[in-house]
Amino acid sequence: MKCAGQAMIEFAVAAAALSMLLLGMPVIARYHALQLASIEGARELAFMSSWRLTGVGVDAAGPQAAALRARFFPEQPDRDQASAGEMSVQVWRGAPPGMAAEAGRVLLAPFMPLQHLGSAFDLHNTGLQRAQLDVAIVLPAATPAPFADIPIAFQEYYTLLGDGWSSAGPGQVAARAGGLVLTRTMSVVQPIVALGAAALSLIEPAFRHFCPGLVNPEILPSDRLGPAARPESPTLWRVTC
Repeated sequence: MKCAGQAMIEFAVAAAALSMLLLGMPVIARYHALQLASIEGARELAFMSSWRLTGVGVDAAGPQAAALRARFFPEQPDRDQASAGEMSVQVWRGAPPGMAAEAGRVLLAPFMPLQHLGSAFDLHNTGLQRAQLDVAIVLPAATPAPFADIPIAFQEYYTLLGDGWSSAGPGQVAARAGGLVLTRTMSVVQPIVALGAAALSLIEPAFRHFCPGLVNPEILPSDRLGPAARPESPTLWRVTC
């Protein structure tokens, strides 16, 4: 058999294939990194929506997309690498499915009449967060045709099962918990109570701080504070009597 040069031809074919794979590894790695960043961004978006509530049914806005871009998609000075382009974020909030939804309805049923009595009790069975992050990929400037005309985008989802007790801050907590405090209704007569407290403070100075129905989630009982803890409010929010 005439096999002269067969090994050389096999090596040339294998070397060409391996060279293309070797040269393409940085490109493949860059796209893989963008996909991982999109997955992490969708996860972060779901957690952000559960931490920073301003009410029920609030959609994700532009500031959230800007925060995700700054954290997971920093600017690339090298234009020979793919980068993240336009981004869109969406968040859906609703009741969890199955037994979790039924358990939530049963637990919240005794508190539902508070919402019809003019209370600020706004707790709803909306612990399920669904986040969607769409990221368009900007191809490198030197991408040859026809690959430069192929649109590439990542669409990632993340579902988080939390609880409806999340709030936008201590102010919302105070308004919500105020519906459970029976003396909260005395706030309408607070001016009269303040006059009486001012007169009684001449006898007992502690009456200066008398505020019926006060709800301040920033105050912790002294028996729960450690030796290094500070009793004052950790935030800038201040309660109004």
